[in-house]
Amino acid sequence: MRSLLSGDNLLRVISLFLAVVLWIVIAGGETVERGLTVPVELRNLPSDLETTGDLVNSVDVRVRASPGLVESLDPDQVLARIDLEGAGEGEQIIQLTADNIEVPFGFRIVRITPSLLTFNLERALSKTVPVHPRIFGTPAPGYEVADYSADPPEVTVAGPRSRVQEIESAFTEPVTVDGADMDLEADVNVGLEDPLLYLESGGSQVHVLVRIRETTGQKVFESLPVTTRGQPAKLDPSSVRVEVSGPERVLRDLSAADLRPYVNVPPEHDGVRPLPVAVEIASGYTGVNVVLTEPAEVKARLLSARRKP
Repeated sequence: MRSLLSGDNLLRVISLFLAVVLWIVIAGGETVERGLTVPVELRNLPSDLETTGDLVNSVDVRVRASPGLVESLDPDQVLARIDLEGAGEGEQIIQLTADNIEVPFGFRIVRITPSLLTFNLERALSKTVPVHPRIFGTPAPGYEVADYSADPPEVTVAGPRSRVQEIESAFTEPVTVDGADMDLEADVNVGLEDPLLYLESGGSQVHVLVRIRETTGQKVFESLPVTTRGQPAKLDPSSVRVEVSGPERVLRDLSAADLRPYVNVPPEHDGVRPLPVAVEIASGYTGVNVVLTEPAEVKARLLSARRKP
């Protein structure tokens, strides 16, 4: 008996006795309840399955213990866990019990709300979709957005099969062009409208290039006379309608005298086949292009040379 109560053994007995007394003091007597909102954690989800539907991310748990324990409880110590090991594709109905709630020693689970959780599991799928940059704002006066592109132009999206099959594109963070009078570049993040989908690694950011150009317009000139080059000929019709496009700043100064419609008449021309009308634009009008010539072809009848007397 002496050997049992001597040395280290005596200290262990005393420590155990004090622990029991302390537990009786803390846990004994009246109890109180406390409500907590705790996160739901899915464990051992098969790697080839994805969750769908309206997932419940937290549940309300009511616990009971002595006042001292309840007051000292850290909410982060409580967790609702669901083990999905061996689960298959389809609808899952989970009944939450006290066994699903992780809580420190000395607490009793009184109520779990909701106690029934329903969700679906689907096979995972990935798909490559185009990236659509989002462009906002207005360039400087006299300028406009010519085009824009993303590099890389596509990203790979993954998630539940039914959701992946529906998605057609991804989008970027806004790229503003307010007041811009030159090309813009930006590295921006890529997003998806469906929160159940995600981007596979390496595809969360793209490089966006926005090309800015001077504002373009069109201008029409009626009844411009057509001249001949090569052989002299009589033209039918002898005038055409010409429509041009280009920077508005340049078009303001462009006049009918700066456009010269003409046809090339070859020596062997038979007078039957129509000849195409070309338009020469005077120098100094960079960016101006002919959009339409109407008619695009004219008839040409060679003029005979006068005989000498």
